[in-house]
Amino acid sequence: MNKLLLTCLFLGIFCFLKAQDVIKGTILDQNDKPIPYVNIGVLNTPIGTVSQENGQFELVVDQVKASDTIKISTIGFSSRAFELQNLRSMLAQNPQIKLSAIQYDLAEITIKPLSFEEFGFEKTSMDRNTNFAISKYPRQNLGAEIARKFKMSKYTKRSKSKACRLDALKFYLGYCDYDWAKLRVMVYHLENGQPGTALLNENAIVEVKKGQTGWVEVNLKPYDLIVDEDIAIGLEWIDHSPAGKRLSLPIAFPAVGSTHFYQFGSQNAWKKFPNMSTPMVIKVAY
Repeated sequence: MNKLLLTCLFLGIFCFLKAQDVIKGTILDQNDKPIPYVNIGVLNTPIGTVSQENGQFELVVDQVKASDTIKISTIGFSSRAFELQNLRSMLAQNPQIKLSAIQYDLAEITIKPLSFEEFGFEKTSMDRNTNFAISKYPRQNLGAEIARKFKMSKYTKRSKSKACRLDALKFYLGYCDYDWAKLRVMVYHLENGQPGTALLNENAIVEVKKGQTGWVEVNLKPYDLIVDEDIAIGLEWIDHSPAGKRLSLPIAFPAVGSTHFYQFGSQNAWKKFPNMSTPMVIKVAY
């Protein structure tokens, strides 16, 4: 191998390594315990990731400006935000970031079920799919989320009940070639017609396996979710095995009267799609 070829090879490797500008750290609570599955990303962009079960994360920032905002957030804890240049300096001194737990004052609402009902969008025979984000960098696609609007007011009015309890979520898994993948169920208030404040104050996580398809049911009873308004329910991709390329759910268009939301990236803004839906059904108790 001649010197010119060696020089070109070396420069190519150097440029490749230089392009992968990565910040690393560990997310901890106030008791120095790691917080799993924390969203870390550049605000309102597709650039983001989710921390591992041990709280550790790596975020590729080679296309991020020093003044861009990195937001760190998760269920049950107060969010934090930093300019990239400040976060980089802080992590250089101490690679640990602490989040403070939120103290919730929950309203005393009791549901004594007299009836149960399932509703949502059940059509599964579709030739379209909604894919969770795939990136050339490992784990930089995590935090992608799809959600669907549920018109709870329509059903509480019909049943003459002021509120109902969410007992379960069913969603239809179209394709998975990961050995395993984890999804986090999210439930939101609607704010300005889009997913806003999270209603869950702890993680509701479901794991799917390679080759698994069909309806998947998640028990929501332990979370005692009482709702009296229209909500959005989402599925966020938070973890996966090293091997695999695709995880997807079927999507229907047109789905008259339905509203579909998609968040491409851990801290990105939501995109709204009217008359579109993925198969999701909820079980409620009145």
